[in-house]
Amino acid sequence: MISDEEQKELKKAQTDKELKRVFKKITSKNPDEYFPTNELRSLGYIRKQCERCQAYFWTTREERKVCGDPACSGGFQVVIDNPSKIKLSFIEVWEKIVEILEPRGYKPIKRYPCVARWNPTSEFTIASISAFQPYVITGEVEPPAKKLIIPQFCLRFNDIENVGITGSHNTGFVMIGQHTFVSPSEWNQGELFMDIHDFIHEGVGLPLEEITIHEDSWAGGGSFGCSLEFFSRGVELFNQVYTMFEQTPEGPRELKLKVLDMGLGQERVAWFSQGTPNMYEAIFPDVLSKLRDITKINLDLDLYNEFSQYSA
Repeated sequence: MISDEEQKELKKAQTDKELKRVFKKITSKNPDEYFPTNELRSLGYIRKQCERCQAYFWTTREERKVCGDPACSGGFQVVIDNPSKIKLSFIEVWEKIVEILEPRGYKPIKRYPCVARWNPTSEFTIASISAFQPYVITGEVEPPAKKLIIPQFCLRFNDIENVGITGSHNTGFVMIGQHTFVSPSEWNQGELFMDIHDFIHEGVGLPLEEITIHEDSWAGGGSFGCSLEFFSRGVELFNQVYTMFEQTPEGPRELKLKVLDMGLGQERVAWFSQGTPNMYEAIFPDVLSKLRDITKINLDLDLYNEFSQYSA
């Protein structure tokens, strides 16, 4: 899959950021080799290159010229016109994931601790996949299930300064993980893509023309792979990483297990589906109502709506 020349370029990468950049360049040259392009085309998606940032993306809209990133598409447009046909509360997002994925063989499991005692590469659980790094991914430890979903509470300290400003950040959040740990013979990338695509299209009621899917790559915890990022109205809803390789001193090596790493912000999808001025209105409705009642403070949510468009 990776040529000798590409192996050399990947081996030179000194950081996860550099590794991601190099691998993204490799995958963009041959998308059919790395992405579920048959499924994308069967749904009516076409591949395009953003006129502003030059990123490759997939859309069902022939006339679309820019990708879904808020910097290119004009900010958080969801607060102006919410395209979701189904409104989900914070709890209902997890319930909908279980409703759609459990019948397809995914086992719902309980969250792991926030302090990642098992993980020598990270002190805290910063993503759902962190619960299984590094030893499950490398095949040294058995996973709780070959296919699973998990509502993992995560800590992101670098997000703290954005809390209350962007309206879409918290000090901690729940990342719903869709994960698989399977042998190459059991790996079905197209099926895994369709599983999560069905959630956002059918579970959240998002029309195909409102979905923009970006090609990207991911690296972290000693492993890397290509990924697809799902956007709508300027909001990144989630990404699905197809983890294929581990980075070693000798260069990239194919993992014994094929690992799916889809991370979805439970709070973000609830906010997106409701189209509220900010995330807090969607996930803390009872608390905010009580606080307003106690403090007698009336918030100008129309003004916040105007601000939210540019907070991305």
